Amino acid sequence: MPLITEKTRKNADKCKECAIMRVRNIDKSSVLKEMGKALDLYDEASVAMEAVIRVSCNSCPNVGDFEKIYGMKPYDYFKIERPK
Repeated sequence: MPLITEKTRKNADKCKECAIMRVRNIDKSSVLKEMGKALDLYDEASVAMEAVIRVSCNSCPNVGDFEKIYGMKPYDYFKIERPK
């Protein structure tokens, strides 16, 4: 088990408050979903948004600390269930 210090905990909390995670939650809001479905672009835009989120999380210096505490990347921890 990795050593979890106060600094590690604070860095992991930064991931929870990250602006990228907030953008991810905007993506699932009903207004944007309805606009995207009306233009038949929601699925493509959603896939592109997911790629941007994964790239930004992987390049973040705090992701290692988040992974130590929770055992997974932030984008997996805050996973959005999409209806099929």
